[in-house]
Amino acid sequence: MALALVLLLGVGLIVFPLADGMPEKTQGVDNVQDTFRQTMSKQGVQTSRDDLVTMEAMLAQLQSETLPQLAQSRGMQTDQLKGLLGLRFPAVGKGLNEVGVIMPRFEETVSVMEQQGSNFREADEIPTADVPNTAVTYLFLVPGVILAVAGGTGLFFSFRGGRSMIPTVALAVAVAMGAVLVIGTLVTDQIGKTKSAEKMFDAFRPTFTDARYQQMRSDMDTLKAFAAEMQNDTIPFLAAQAQQDVPTYKASLATRYPQVGTGLQETPRILGRFDGMIEDIGSNIESFKHADSIPSADTPVSQVPWYLLIPGIGLIAVAGAALLPLGRRDGGAPIGPEAPSGTPTAV
Repeated sequence: MALALVLLLGVGLIVFPLADGMPEKTQGVDNVQDTFRQTMSKQGVQTSRDDLVTMEAMLAQLQSETLPQLAQSRGMQTDQLKGLLGLRFPAVGKGLNEVGVIMPRFEETVSVMEQQGSNFREADEIPTADVPNTAVTYLFLVPGVILAVAGGTGLFFSFRGGRSMIPTVALAVAVAMGAVLVIGTLVTDQIGKTKSAEKMFDAFRPTFTDARYQQMRSDMDTLKAFAAEMQNDTIPFLAAQAQQDVPTYKASLATRYPQVGTGLQETPRILGRFDGMIEDIGSNIESFKHADSIPSADTPVSQVPWYLLIPGIGLIAVAGAALLPLGRRDGGAPIGPEAPSGTPTAV
């Protein structure tokens, strides 16, 4: 019975990852982790926050100081100047009208990155820091094959009869494999790592959708068009009205409005970086769905370590009990009824 259980557990460990599509799902995990490893590093998350602060400071000073003072110098209301700029430079007008709703969406994304940075980095170490996630499939397959072979071989020699050490060796292999499954899972902290992965999946699930990607793509297109028209058309126009060349006018703006000056200088790099991040999200939507469905769409990933722990504990208990010398005398002969006292025994 113990050997039959060993065989069944081995077959189960082989069938489960293959039937569940584990190779494709773990490849999805590696795709997401490889793409966002730098972005979700401590330095990467801090850079995203610094870039967002730069953009927000530029837009805030532009709206609260620069445009009102430019309007005042022309004897206009701020809304009048905005309307004039919007007619002449439609991308700038659209950007000025929409940044109030666009920037909070970027703020939300960066905040989630900050909150989940440590969870991402811990999940990135499944099963270990130096082994890709695709190896998780083999954490089931390799023990499964060993147990299936051991259990099947032990059963064969048990039914064959005769005195053989092979069933005992098969049980010993099962106990050892059970210990490897339990100790390996606990020592590498798979329970803690998968809990971190579960939190990360829950937090980023709304981000990795087609609808969210399209929204972010539209927001970025608006910001890029706004920045390009501001740099290429609006500032030269304002410089001409001020009877200054463009470099002199930009230097004057930077002196009077330092956040605007810094933003104008850094905007191409910042928007390029965020644009790349958005495209990375769009190209990994399917990979994220695969990763998020480990072990299934309705079961959290934190359950996976128990699929190794429970078989491991079962192997130690059942195969270990079968190895105990219960009901046996020296030499392995089963205990039978004792002969009555004084009854001669056959020689």
